[in-house]
Amino acid sequence: KLDFTMPANESSTVSCVSEVVAPTVPVVTDACGNTLTASTPVVSTMPTCEGIVTYTYTFTDCSGISHAWVYTYTIEDTIAPTGTAPSDLVLECLSEIPVASAADIADAIDNCSGNVVITISDVNNGGTGCFGSPYIVNRTYTLTDCAGNVTDLLQTITVEDTTAPTFVEPLPVNETVECN
Repeated sequence: KLDFTMPANESSTVSCVSEVVAPTVPVVTDACGNTLTASTPVVSTMPTCEGIVTYTYTFTDCSGISHAWVYTYTIEDTIAPTGTAPSDLVLECLSEIPVASAADIADAIDNCSGNVVITISDVNNGGTGCFGSPYIVNRTYTLTDCAGNVTDLLQTITVEDTTAPTFVEPLPVNETVECN
């Protein structure tokens, strides 16, 4: 029995699971020059985000000699998700500060079309919100994809009461008083 020669295994790195497709199988000939047909591939388990996927094809000649050819995908997402922070706000009253919500980032997307987890944190400067002592909130929306890539979006909310008070009741009538 004469053995046949297999081409080298191949591999590539991709960003997303969706980029893993059946590879182009090499042409393999037996020792007599006959083209061999590859078996149906055995495909390893597909990861949900990052990892390794292999396609293994087996070539067998007419004398029963078999060799495997393996194509390996390394899935490595290095691209952070994107989104747009809500506009900065300038408000007059502390009660006007909107409640933070992940829905505030309506355009959060990931290059691999995966789920983007949005967490929110607020840090304030300790101001009172009164004139001359603005209350400033730095609201950070952290976007995280399945591979752990992170994007921070910042919204600044400034509260400072700059409107002078007004008298809302009728003014009392003027009076003239005499003293003894």
